[in-house]
Amino acid sequence: MGNLVWHEYARLISITASAYAVWSSFFALFYRKFFWDFIGGTLRDPGGLQPAPSAAIFITLIVKAPIIPIINAVIALFILSVENPLPALKSLSIRRSLIFKVVLLVFQTFLSILYYQKAQAEGDLLFFPSTIVKHSDAGIENKPALPTPNFTPSEKKAFDPFEPPYNQNLYVGELRDEDNAEDYVVLLNKYSVVARHFLLVTKEFRSQASPLSPPDLVQTYLLLAAARKSRHNLFAFYNCGDNSGASQSHKHVQFIPLEDEDGPPIEYLARSVKLETPDTPFALNSLAYANHVYRFPDRMYSFSAEKLEAVLAQAFLGLLDLVISTIRHDPDYPAGKPSYNVVITLEHMHLIPRRREVHVLSETGDKLSVNALAFAGMMLVKSERELAAVQTEGVGKILRAVGLESVHELQVQGTAAEARDIET
Repeated sequence: MGNLVWHEYARLISITASAYAVWSSFFALFYRKFFWDFIGGTLRDPGGLQPAPSAAIFITLIVKAPIIPIINAVIALFILSVENPLPALKSLSIRRSLIFKVVLLVFQTFLSILYYQKAQAEGDLLFFPSTIVKHSDAGIENKPALPTPNFTPSEKKAFDPFEPPYNQNLYVGELRDEDNAEDYVVLLNKYSVVARHFLLVTKEFRSQASPLSPPDLVQTYLLLAAARKSRHNLFAFYNCGDNSGASQSHKHVQFIPLEDEDGPPIEYLARSVKLETPDTPFALNSLAYANHVYRFPDRMYSFSAEKLEAVLAQAFLGLLDLVISTIRHDPDYPAGKPSYNVVITLEHMHLIPRRREVHVLSETGDKLSVNALAFAGMMLVKSERELAAVQTEGVGKILRAVGLESVHELQVQGTAAEARDIET
């Protein structure tokens, strides 16, 4: 009787361990992590733990392609089918072989301890839960979210967090623009207030103060199109220049997921504009600050990469010309390279020229850093106190303070006058 009890106890442990292995294998398909990467690894601040070269084989088989979790799931499912026998296995002698079961369980245990946890649990990805507060201003239903992380600037030598080797917990994959031989890496944003906030980063260093190139634009739009195909809603934004709210000097485009399939709040205004002439930049005149918008052709997400490049490059250059023209109309614009924000959706491209990065809230005296998210209709604040101050002062007033006065009508009149001169 004692042996029977112990055999049944061992069987239940085997079933429990195998069920857990199946669950952990499934989990590891989505959150890929080699547990022992700290052995011989290098701890970088910031940047997190960089695995040693000797861990490359495990990184490949767990992180890049989840071969080990899949094999472990197969072994675990087989053990479950043996311990809780399927009709086809009841007559097999291996079902009663203790050695066979022990060997399988040893393999299962070994494979299970190779992968473990995920980026957020490891501290490589820091997620700051936020509260969404809807606030209507200037025709846009803005969504201030709180809190946004507040980090004290480091006095250490400037460090490029987007330089390889990449943190495997934040590494998503790589892209290549074959036509222009430009390489990119996709990384999760280490400091995120929105889940699945990720970055498209140039593999070679490019300055964040440089305009988006045709390959940048194409790869950005292809990611938006791919998200749409998989029934996810994204929009992209780019902070260009010292006064744009950019936090890193290495060129990167950011992507934010949305529950609303209609896009960020600014898209409601953009869609409401009736264009007399297609393929022509326009402005959202109800907004207090200078802005320039281009509407893409219908169903552009189905275009080839070559056709996308032509449309996107033309749109961006046209809007950038208007941004530079707007800056030239401002005699007090600060010296240096121009700063502006870019917001890209499947339907529109928005460029907003910037005068300054920070706005001092009149009610509290706090400095509020403003980037492209605010112009998309999603302003980030750090506290309830700051949120109340923003609502009191008004989002439109704040955006106007960090932006420029619109001279779009003058620009349109100038373009029309030039056209008449050409005709005559």
